[in-house]
Amino acid sequence: MIINEAYFALEENVSKKEEIDIAMKLGTNYPYGPFEWSKKIGLKNIAALLTELSKTEKRYQPADLLLKEANEQ
Repeated sequence: MIINEAYFALEENVSKKEEIDIAMKLGTNYPYGPFEWSKKIGLKNIAALLTELSKTEKRYQPADLLLKEANEQ
């Protein structure tokens, strides 16, 4: 969900990927930012999981940009 929310923020031009990663690492003490995590997990895996979860729970609807980038891989 954090990765998905980061993609929603990116879609809304809240900030850049690098800045969102830095904010999450410094603000929450996470070892990686959401975009760094997405590289480790794989966007296709994240998109597939969110798509499946969203079938029963709409809050898991993947961000359009996440789906776009996952399809480009």
